[in-house]
Amino acid sequence: MSGPEGGWHSPAEWERDREAVLQGEQPCIDAALAASGVDGNCDAFGHTGHFMLADAGALREGLLCPRCRCNARQRAAARVLLSALVDPNTARTYLTEQASPFFVALRGRVRTLHGSEFARDPRRRLRLSAWLWRQGVPAWIRHQDITALRIDSATLDAVVSLDVLEHVPDYAAGLREFARVLRPGGVLVLTVPFHDRQAGHRQIARIAPDGQVVHDGEPEYHGDPLGGGVLCFHHFGWSLLEAMRGAGFAQAAMLRVQGAAAGLPQGQWVARARR
Repeated sequence: MSGPEGGWHSPAEWERDREAVLQGEQPCIDAALAASGVDGNCDAFGHTGHFMLADAGALREGLLCPRCRCNARQRAAARVLLSALVDPNTARTYLTEQASPFFVALRGRVRTLHGSEFARDPRRRLRLSAWLWRQGVPAWIRHQDITALRIDSATLDAVVSLDVLEHVPDYAAGLREFARVLRPGGVLVLTVPFHDRQAGHRQIARIAPDGQVVHDGEPEYHGDPLGGGVLCFHHFGWSLLEAMRGAGFAQAAMLRVQGAAAGLPQGQWVARARR
């Protein structure tokens, strides 16, 4: 991981280090672009491979592992999670996705792993379960709403949520639920499309009292490989850390995960919070 070991806790800290960090990453990015990929270790699956780069815009969502198909963002989150767990073989971990290559890969690294999807429709859960079975995972898809988790309080060692929170209208409720289900000392590993030059949070869509969605500008949808586009409600900046602390986390920081050895030429933002 690049930057200070404990990450950055404010936009002022990041601005102090920003130029040096980005300059340090640039040679790795240039080399990856020139070679259309990079060799490295897949933290999600636990092996070394060659991660192909289709274009410069794929430095976050691309660089797929050839075996587990996890992208750069997911592999960065796996690195943060595995370094935060005292013992991955005993840690009880919840992932806010289940019908995904990341869930399938992480099962081999974290022994007690539970996942779910936001899928109220039983027919959709059946289709997603069939995908999971084809990957060799004999499990049914569970429906969960992260703002009202059906998980007992203080029972988890880790929660991992990747690019979900920006799609939740009441994201603060989701953070409170993550804090509630974690044991004291438990860790939250979180990614969102993070705006590192933005101090505050910008809400770009909201649910009106009559249930209608109101947009601030053009609606923004993010790709979902299994379910089509998903509406984005929030653009997060550094105030996300304050929201985590307000939700009940004792510590919160933004980490920038980068390194040629991990097949991550460009730093990937990952939030880490301790209960």
